[in-house]
Amino acid sequence: MQVHIKTYGCQMNERDSEIMGAVLKEKGWQICGNEEDADAIILNCCSVRDQAELKAIGKLQQLIKRKNEDENFLVGICGCMAENLGKELFRRIPKLNFIVGPRQIYRIGEAISLAIKGEKPAFLADADDVTCNCKNNKLHHRNLQELQSSAYVTISNGCNMRCSYCIVPKTRGRETSRPMEAILDEIQLLLESGIREITLLGQIVNFYGMGRFPMINGESPFVQLIRKIHNLKGLDRLRFLSPHPSGFRDDLICCFGDLPKLCPHVHLPIQSGSNRVLQLMRRPYQREKILEITQKLRQRIPLISISTDLIVGFPGETDDDFHETLCLFDEISFDMAYIFKYSRRSGTPAATMDNQVAQSICEERNQVLLEKLKHTSLERNRLFLNSIQPVLVEQHSKRDPNVLFGYTPHRKKTFFSAPSEMIGKIVSVRIQDVSTGCFIGTIIG
Repeated sequence: MQVHIKTYGCQMNERDSEIMGAVLKEKGWQICGNEEDADAIILNCCSVRDQAELKAIGKLQQLIKRKNEDENFLVGICGCMAENLGKELFRRIPKLNFIVGPRQIYRIGEAISLAIKGEKPAFLADADDVTCNCKNNKLHHRNLQELQSSAYVTISNGCNMRCSYCIVPKTRGRETSRPMEAILDEIQLLLESGIREITLLGQIVNFYGMGRFPMINGESPFVQLIRKIHNLKGLDRLRFLSPHPSGFRDDLICCFGDLPKLCPHVHLPIQSGSNRVLQLMRRPYQREKILEITQKLRQRIPLISISTDLIVGFPGETDDDFHETLCLFDEISFDMAYIFKYSRRSGTPAATMDNQVAQSICEERNQVLLEKLKHTSLERNRLFLNSIQPVLVEQHSKRDPNVLFGYTPHRKKTFFSAPSEMIGKIVSVRIQDVSTGCFIGTIIG
C-alpha cells in the first residue's frame, strides 16, 4: 500500500508527519510524494485558526469524491483538527475512514489496518492523557532525505498556558519535556548522519524542563540544553521555535553572541502591542517586556533578525489598541511577521467575549499591518546588500532548475545560480539584490 501524507500548519505538524511516515514504513507501507498514486491519504491538519480547518475540510471533500469512485481508497484525518473536532468528523464526513489525534500518532499504522478491515477507529487523547507526543521520538522515526542538511527535533509538547484565544492546550495537552540525554543522543545521531542544522521545537520551547530540571548557575534547563547541544561535534547551526516572551530571560539572551552556532534569528510571538489587549488575551507580559527583550538582543547582535506573530481584531480591540500595536511594530522594526485576523475558536474564552470586532475592521487592520511589514522587511533586508553571507543550501528553485536556494544564519531565504553538488553544503554568497521576502546573490570562492 502506498500512503501520501499532506501536512497543514506549523513545524510541529511537519515533524509529526515525519514520525507517521517512518512508523508506516516500518510496517511495510510505502510513503509516496504524489497523492494520485496513493492508496491512502492522511491529512495532518491544523486547528489553530478557523480558516485552517475550512481549508482542510475543503480538501477532504475533494478526496471523498475520489473515494466515491473507489471504495478501497482510504482517507484519514490526523493532528490538532482531529483532536478538536473528534468523532464529530465522522458525522460531518461519513465516508472518512479514521481519525488520529496528535498525541496518538504512533498508532497510525493500527488505524490504517483497522480501516482496511472496514472499521472506523478514532484514536484520540483521554481527558487525563498528559503523555508527550515526542516521548518515543527516535532517529528511526524519521524519513531523512538524500542530501538533507537540517532537521527538527521536538524537545517538549503541549502547553500549560491558558491564552484566551488558543486551542492548543485542548489539542496537544499539558506541557511535557523529554529527558535531556535522549535529546542529545538523537541530535548526535542526526549529526553523524549528515545533518548540519538543528531546530528545536516546542509549543513554548523556552519553558523546556521548567519544574522538572533544576536551574544551574542561574541558567534555565532550556539554556543548559542549548549549551550542551552547541558542544556536539558536527553541528554547524542551531535554532529554536517558538519561545514565549515571559520566559525570555537574560540567560537566554546571553546565548546570542556567546554561542556562535546559535543563529542570529529569534521568532518572538507578541500577538499585540496593547497592554489592555494582552491582558484580555491572558498573555502574562506587557509591551515594555517585548521592547526590553528586543533591545537587549540588538545590543548583543545589531543585525539579529526578529520575527513575530500578531493577531488583529481580537475581541474588544479598539482603534487605540491597534495604534499601540502599530507603534510597537515601528519601534522594533520586525524583519518578518505572521499577521492573522482573529479567528473565533469554540471552547476558548475569547469566543464568548463581548465586543467581537467586525470582520471588515479586522480586514482593514490586517492590510495596514501587512503594508507596514512590506516596508520594514525591505528596510531590514537592505542592511545586507553587498555583504557576503554563509548560506546552507537546501534545494532547487521550483521556477528554475539552475537556481538553488538556502538560508543565511539570519533565516533569510537566498537564491543563486550553482550546480546541484552544492546542495547540503554551506557556501559563501554575495547579496546583490533584496526584496521583502528574499535575497538574490552570487556564489563566490
